[in-house]
Amino acid sequence: MISRFKLSFPEKPEFKREYDIDAGQTLYDFHRLIQSDLDYDESQPVLFFTASSCWEPEREFSLLGANDAELMDEVTVGTLIRESNHRLLYMFDVINRRCFKVELQEMLEPTPRARYPRTASECGDPPPQTGKSNSAFSSIFDQAMPDFDASTIYTTPAGGE
Repeated sequence: MISRFKLSFPEKPEFKREYDIDAGQTLYDFHRLIQSDLDYDESQPVLFFTASSCWEPEREFSLLGANDAELMDEVTVGTLIRESNHRLLYMFDVINRRCFKVELQEMLEPTPRARYPRTASECGDPPPQTGKSNSAFSSIFDQAMPDFDASTIYTTPAGGE
């Protein structure tokens, strides 16, 4: 069976993608499709999570299995669907914790001679892969030090020493 997933980004509602992926393909295959379709840099860290009905992250899947996460290349899409996880989060900007919502839309019969995974439809331009940090520390620092120039710290004393 083929699973059709809708990918969306809440901060950019005009952006949407639909992807078709075979139940036997892995989250890693899905990751590679998303990266290729959106022309993102594959060297950046990413994570998949199963998501609750309120879009809260649950199980974590990574490229390297860090922090007790399961490996993307060991989990098939069909396994997740059988376990009733029809929602995923795809964290494409780990530093700033920005995620796409990925939701199962429908199950389809495979199209003869079609290659999967594939992009089924697209609308709008994707968000940039990395974004400005939303952390409180950086904004407080930026506000407190708007004119900070590090070169002024290392000036030569008037005596020439």
